[in-house]
Amino acid sequence: MKKLVSLVCVSFMGVCALGNLCAETQPANAERYGPYPTNYKEIVMKWLDTQLIDAGSARIEWNGDPKPATLGTKDKPLYGYLVNFKVNARNRFGAYTGMQSHGALIHNGEVIKGLGFGY
Repeated sequence: MKKLVSLVCVSFMGVCALGNLCAETQPANAERYGPYPTNYKEIVMKWLDTQLIDAGSARIEWNGDPKPATLGTKDKPLYGYLVNFKVNARNRFGAYTGMQSHGALIHNGEVIKGLGFGY
């Protein structure tokens, strides 16, 4: 009897996990969000060169892969793939600032909005 109950429980958990996997693998609308940025690290690093005082000193921690996101306002939405990361870079005085959370919205291979940079 215990084996039968265990088998039913394991089967149920497997079906639930398979259902969640299917729900997560639906592709984003490429017309709206643009193509998936497979080279997102390169895109963000190039953009950071224009944002940081000393981009060469930057230490980056990537927080997962890009996810489809909608930012902006209701009147002017911005569609793209959101990349979350942490940066520790030198400031104007040459001191490291400590890890700070940031984000970048990528659309058609370029960053269209930065998050956590004071704008």
